[in-house]
This record gives sequence, C-alpha cells and structure tokens, in this order.
Amino acid sequence: MKRLLGAVLAAAAIGALVSIMSSTSACIDFNEPDGGVRATTILAPDQTAFQTVSPVFERRCGTLDCHGQEGRPLRIYSGLGLRLPNDAGNFPGTTATTPDEITTNYRTVIGLEPEEMTRVIAGEDVPRDLLILKKPLMLEAHKGGPAFAPSGDPGETCITSWIDNALDKNACNQAVAGF
Repeated sequence: MKRLLGAVLAAAAIGALVSIMSSTSACIDFNEPDGGVRATTILAPDQTAFQTVSPVFERRCGTLDCHGQEGRPLRIYSGLGLRLPNDAGNFPGTTATTPDEITTNYRTVIGLEPEEMTRVIAGEDVPRDLLILKKPLMLEAHKGGPAFAPSGDPGETCITSWIDNALDKNACNQAVAGF
C-alpha cells in the first residue's frame, strides 16, 4: 500500500511539474513575429585582453575561502585556487591557470551582470556601477571586505582600463605583484 501511495504521489508531482512547465512556456514567446528567435546582445570588453586581467581576479578574489568556491555566483578559477574539473590532475598550486580557466573566468565576470556590463560598455553607466568594482571598493557591502584601496588601486585601474578598451598592463602587473 505504501509503495502504491508513493507511486501515486510521484505521478501527481510529475504531472504538476509538467503542467507548470507547459503553462509557463505558453506565457513566454520565444520567437519574434517574423519567425526568428529573440536574442539579447551583450556588449563585453575584449576577451583576449582578459588574459592580463584574470590574474587580478585570481589573486585578489579567487582564494578558496572567497570566490574560489563552487557555490559563488562570481566563481574564479586559478592555479592557486579552485580548478576546473579536468583529467590532467590539476590541483591548486600544481600548475598555472589554464586557458580554459581564464575563459571561464571571463564568462563568469561578464555573466555576473550582463545587462549592466552592456550599459557600461555602451557608455550609459560607469565601470564603478558594476559589482566587480563596487564590492571590492566597498561601495556596496562585501563579506570579504575591501579587495581594492578606495582610490588609485592598480587593481581598479586594471579592470577599469580593460572595460574602457584601453588596457593598462602596468597597472595589472602592479595589482598582482603588490598583493
């Protein structure tokens, strides 16, 4: 009897889920009137230049007790912290950050606030409107405390210059070396 009751409850739960999913998708029009698929264009800073910026995030934000954790929305991978799952045996402290980890970091940084990033790149907002700068500068509450000095920090200069498409490699190198 318990088994039958469990099966009935499971079937009811699956039926309810299917009903919710179908009613939800009926409310969302995934296609444009002309039959094309709707898409949102996200503007983002240069991905190639991010190779110079990623070490700033890795050193200042990517420790295992901060954004080098699996459950964080801003998740940073690095040779010294959280590693992407791999078959190469890459563990923290064993090898340099891999190109795949840098690419994943880029996508994570852009994907944290894609609409706000688009507004910043379009010149409608300023880089300090992004969480990737507001939190480490303590312009918004940050559990980890300040990761950048309030003024003139090379980490902020590095990230801002990358967003502004005028990468300051010297600031990026200082931000990593001085931390």
